[in-house]
Amino acid sequence: MLLVFDVGGTFIKYAWMTREGEILEKNKIKTIIEPDTTPEDFVEEIYKIYCVYKQKETPEGIAISLPGQIDVENGIVYGGGALKYLDEVHLGQMISDKCDGIKVALENDGKCAALAEIWKGNAKDVNDACVIIIGTGIGGGIIVDRKVHHGSRLIAGELSFLLENIKRTEVDDIYPIEDTKSVTEIFDSFPYIASSTCTAANLTHRYALAKGVSDKEVSGELIYERAGEGEELAIEMLEDTYFHIAKMCINLYVVLNPEIILIGGGISAAPGFIDGVIRYVEKLKTITKIYEGVKVQGCKYLNDSNLLGAVFNYIQNE
Repeated sequence: MLLVFDVGGTFIKYAWMTREGEILEKNKIKTIIEPDTTPEDFVEEIYKIYCVYKQKETPEGIAISLPGQIDVENGIVYGGGALKYLDEVHLGQMISDKCDGIKVALENDGKCAALAEIWKGNAKDVNDACVIIIGTGIGGGIIVDRKVHHGSRLIAGELSFLLENIKRTEVDDIYPIEDTKSVTEIFDSFPYIASSTCTAANLTHRYALAKGVSDKEVSGELIYERAGEGEELAIEMLEDTYFHIAKMCINLYVVLNPEIILIGGGISAAPGFIDGVIRYVEKLKTITKIYEGVKVQGCKYLNDSNLLGAVFNYIQNE
């Protein structure tokens, strides 16, 4: 049995799972993200849950999906996403030391979603795939020979940072994204990166700006509802999002030539979302025969994909 964690910026989901990926128990706690939070505080939260399960049966190991660039071999987190206090932390070793020395396997959350698809999802019958996970940003994974390709600096698959429409005249005015104070500042100040054209969060932000309301008053569900009622603004913004994601798919196809490109994330489950992207992929394919083989589909797994992928990562790295 494995104790498996899916660490997000709001909640830590955890599950008691078999090596075959079956979830026997599942729960969640709030993620600690206070300004004074330390790596030791985070490890203590993991340890408390470990102790509860250890009373029933000592886990074979711990598998964790979390944000940031992950050195899988050495269990080191870089960046940490919303959990900045984990940057450059040897988290795998810290958790193992605290939890009786058992094996701990870490992997990036987007890459875990990709591993879930290659293991048991819509890429289970292929060797090479790209998985795009759309949320506040764009995560994902590049799968080569059924394993995650991490790249020289562990950033392969960080699709949020693909450049789209930046002009030469804008280059002298750019500044580091790391200096921004909010997600909405990124959308407004960096309109030429993929997270500002392809994400669910940017879609709701642009709609709120156009309507003159706060971002909190807008959801993806609301935009789809308005589009269903025939509102031109909602329809056009959804079509723009489909188009930008379709361009990303085409670009990934000619760079990596995967057998399949899968799209996931919460908004991907909305009726018409995947079909909307595919509609523009089919239009773009007419540019050249080079594009003919691109295949785009939705992910099989959504809510539990990171848990499932974390288990597969654990198995692959034994």
